[in-house]
Amino acid sequence: MGVFAVELSRWRRQVSLSRCAVIRMNPPLSMPACLVEDQGRRRLVEALSVLRQGGMEAEKPFFALSGTASFIKRRFVLTKNEEATRQQLLWEAEQLLEQDAQEYVIDTLVTRQHGFFIAARRQILELYGVLCQQARVGPPKFDMASFALCNALECSSRGGGVEVILQTTQDRARAVLLRDGAYVGEDDWVLDTMTAVDGLVRLCEAELVQDERVDRLWLAGSGEDTVDQYEGLAEQVAELDPFVGLPVTDSARETLESTQVRPRAYAVAAGLAFRGLADA
Repeated sequence: MGVFAVELSRWRRQVSLSRCAVIRMNPPLSMPACLVEDQGRRRLVEALSVLRQGGMEAEKPFFALSGTASFIKRRFVLTKNEEATRQQLLWEAEQLLEQDAQEYVIDTLVTRQHGFFIAARRQILELYGVLCQQARVGPPKFDMASFALCNALECSSRGGGVEVILQTTQDRARAVLLRDGAYVGEDDWVLDTMTAVDGLVRLCEAELVQDERVDRLWLAGSGEDTVDQYEGLAEQVAELDPFVGLPVTDSARETLESTQVRPRAYAVAAGLAFRGLADA
C-alpha cells in the first residue's frame, strides 16, 4: 500500500490530468492511526515532501476519510425541503452521538431518496492539520473515500440503473452502491474474513430490491483482482479508469507507464482531485 496523489487542472471547461504519483510505503501505514504516532506522521511528511519535489502543487490538499476516522448513517427523506431534511439529519446525529457530539464534525448529504449524516472525529481532522503544517503544504480538506470513488466514476459512467464500485487493496475491500448515479450505501470488510465476491454479494442482498440486479460493476483500488473473477455478478464488469477521456500531460503519461500502476488504483485520489476542482 502507498500514498496515491492526483493533480488535475482546468482550462475553461476542459479538465486534464497534470500529474499523478504513487509513493510506496514499506512497511505499510495504517490510516488514520499513524497520524497519532510521531514516526508514522514523519513518514507521511516525507511522502508529501517527495510529492512537492516532484512538482505536485499542494496549496489545497484533499484527503480521504475512512475506517475509524468517520462513519455514515442513512435515513429516508421525509420531506422535499432539503434544508428541513438537513436540520433533521443534524439533530439525529447529535442524538446518536449524545455527549460525544462535540468530538465530531458533522456534515450531511441529501439525495432523491435518502439523507445521510457524516461524522468525522475532530481529533483526526486536527491531526491532518498538524501533518500539513509539518509538510509545509496548504490546510487540509476532506471527503469520504466512498464519495471520492463516486466522483471518480463520473468520467467513466454515463448510464443509469444500479452500479457498484468495488475497491480492493491487499487486505481490505470496500463496495459502494449507486442507483441512477446517486449514492445509496456501502460496506467494507477485511479480506481474510470474507472474500471480495462474498462481500459484494452481501451488499447486494442488503440493498437491491426484488428482481433488481447490478447493471455495471467497476473495479478500483490497488488489488490484484481481475474482471474475470466477477463475471456473472453484473451485466457488465470493467476496471474504473478515472482518467478516461481526459487530456494527459507528458509527465503524467510517463508516470503511468513507468510505475506500471493501473489507473484504477488512483480512483480515490482522482475523486478527491475532482472534488477539489468543484470547490475551487
